[in-house]
Amino acid sequence: MSEVNTAVSHVHRVAQALGEPSSLLALREAAWRTFQELPQPYVEKTDLRKLTWETGTFSEQVGKVPAEVQAYIDRLQHSYALFVDGLPIDLRLTEEAKAAGVTYCTIHEAPEKAEALWKANFGTVVTANENKWTALNQALFAGGVFLYAPKGTHIDAPFETIYVWTGGESGAYSRSLVVAAELADIQYAETVFAATTGAKVVNSHVLEIVALADSRVRVSTADAFHRGPTHFVTRRARVGKDAHVLWTVADTSDGLCVELVENELTGAGAKGLARVVGLGHGRAHVELTASMRHVGRHTESEIVMHGALRDKANTIFRSRTEIVKGAVGAGSEQHDRMIMIDGTARADAIPMLLIDENDVQRCGHAASVGKIDPTQVYYLMSRGIPKSIAVQMIIWGYLHDTVEALASDPMRELVVARIERELSR
Repeated sequence: MSEVNTAVSHVHRVAQALGEPSSLLALREAAWRTFQELPQPYVEKTDLRKLTWETGTFSEQVGKVPAEVQAYIDRLQHSYALFVDGLPIDLRLTEEAKAAGVTYCTIHEAPEKAEALWKANFGTVVTANENKWTALNQALFAGGVFLYAPKGTHIDAPFETIYVWTGGESGAYSRSLVVAAELADIQYAETVFAATTGAKVVNSHVLEIVALADSRVRVSTADAFHRGPTHFVTRRARVGKDAHVLWTVADTSDGLCVELVENELTGAGAKGLARVVGLGHGRAHVELTASMRHVGRHTESEIVMHGALRDKANTIFRSRTEIVKGAVGAGSEQHDRMIMIDGTARADAIPMLLIDENDVQRCGHAASVGKIDPTQVYYLMSRGIPKSIAVQMIIWGYLHDTVEALASDPMRELVVARIERELSR
């Protein structure tokens, strides 16, 4: 099949199914050509040499909402958007958000509903030429939202995007764009429900966040990517002058995943925080990088990563801080802690400091990997607590704070249920 025909069969099918304006087609085609031209990527701890980059065939049939997902949605009181296999199912905006002038629509409607904002920001935080999976996402993206919070907006309730993948033969290429204007203060959340499938396709998920001067964006994610596909996740924020972007990431995947959560602290005084909690189980292979790139002067960041592993899971937690030349007065801290529940699991905690500026405020890191302290287990058992419960209590001592920082009660309870299901086996 020629390159042109391949582009038609993949890119055109998605664009036509989603009813997008013609202006997006050229962007998709250019990204597809970039995808084909880029070399096979190298990932330090994940072998991609045999990856064939199969995308499957996009389906226009609307899948049924699983009962678990419907029960979750029924509890939501805030704004949310629901996508099943890349197709929009439901989008609700609260009266508070409407009154504040918030723009909240599907990513496919944004070029017409918010043309200027779209052109100024789409594809500028996560670019197509970054690597093969970001190019593939920009060529085939299906499902996701555009969220714009006007200047001075203060809404505490989250805007949540729910992605459901039912296990079809098509790859998943969701993409969302969040823009917070000056002095805005909002929460954004993403929740993933994914079925185990035998399809050996490549999935690529992208989230772009633009935080303008003096804004504050709190982001929560609850991921559960399962066996079958190869999952690539790229979530990045560009943080302006005196703006804050705070990430809370909960990952309970048991598939093959390469994930990045990153802040680009471009404005003076920008601040970033990434809190990551993960439970590796089954035969999961998860390589998750939390990154802070300091560009502006007097920027500050902190990375906290806590994980637990059981079965034959292999999890790599990498905390990465880069301070470029000219980022005078930057400060950064890293804290990584991983616990192996079972001796068959494997964990790597990799702290990275890349400093190209002499005048920094501070830059520290701490990382550890180990088993549960048997003395702690013995102490709890001596108080009449069964061993299995004692182990769970110790693990929750590490995971609790990050889970509690998630955006809503339903999201927290979902993550707790996912973790406890694996810990109680």
